[in-house]
Amino acid sequence: MVYARIGTRLARGFLLLSSAAAAALAACLPARADWVPTQPVRIVVPYAAGGGADIVVRRVGERAKDVLGQPVVVENRPGAGTAIGAMAVQNSAPDGHTLLLATSTTLAVNPNLQRRLTYAPEKFVPVAGLQSLPFMLNVSKDSPVKSLQELHAYAVAHPGRLNYGTLGQGSSNHVLGGLLGQRAAPGVMPIHYQSAGPAILALMRGDIHVYFDGISTSIPRLASGDLRGLAVTGKQRVRAAPAIPTVAEAGYPELGLTIWYGLVAPPGTPASIVQKLNSVFNQVLAQEAIVHSMQADGTEPLVLSPGQFGELIREDREVWGDAIRSLQIRLD
Repeated sequence: MVYARIGTRLARGFLLLSSAAAAALAACLPARADWVPTQPVRIVVPYAAGGGADIVVRRVGERAKDVLGQPVVVENRPGAGTAIGAMAVQNSAPDGHTLLLATSTTLAVNPNLQRRLTYAPEKFVPVAGLQSLPFMLNVSKDSPVKSLQELHAYAVAHPGRLNYGTLGQGSSNHVLGGLLGQRAAPGVMPIHYQSAGPAILALMRGDIHVYFDGISTSIPRLASGDLRGLAVTGKQRVRAAPAIPTVAEAGYPELGLTIWYGLVAPPGTPASIVQKLNSVFNQVLAQEAIVHSMQADGTEPLVLSPGQFGELIREDREVWGDAIRSLQIRLD
């Protein structure tokens, strides 16, 4: 059952926080000297420049160069649902000089959606987490709905009249919207957009009724009064919007799906290289400026060992898989 799986995931989240705290302490220790980069470290981002993933990688990479002793170069390779960037890294030399900015989409969602992937998600070597990002369920400032409970009541009273925005078939907010329709908002229908900008504008105009947006782009729109947040999908309320309840607090834990950003290496990358890179990036994530900048966006640093990150990837693949199968979404 999807609900049982998500409930287990939420419970494991508290253990993960404890593990992350231990990893953060370990990050303060000197990095292993088994391997030292001899050229710039390239991080391939499978998205266009300027998005949330791109911004966090550049922010972290700028500080990582001081620890690595080599520049960190960000290379944007968008397209094919992150497959172009993933393939580029999968075929790179496993020498520590090329990494992939991996997301839940690349390693957890896509394997459950597509019958024929051009890359092998299970072959990448987990290196380090970067950031944990919940979604926020938003409505326009003029919406009569002020809570998830009111959204449920409105959907029941107006059958077939509610819709939600997505970023295309199989996108994270398409899956979340589908789960919303299973219980919290019966009959809600998807309206697909090619990017977040048009979807947000449609929400603000009232062309769509609800939209699961990334937390970091929701926060400033809430502050400006353009949107109203109903709930966040994380395990805990976000520091930047403490008045917004979690979906579990609102009575709908099945909507508790989040995404993450992290770094993975090509297949066959030696453990000594992975450990050194993990130590370097965990040191950066523990820096006060990085912690504060992420928390201001409503996100949290994801400080994990390579093993913990690998477990998160496997667990998320199961969680998203359960949700996708329950909605019978499949892309050929």
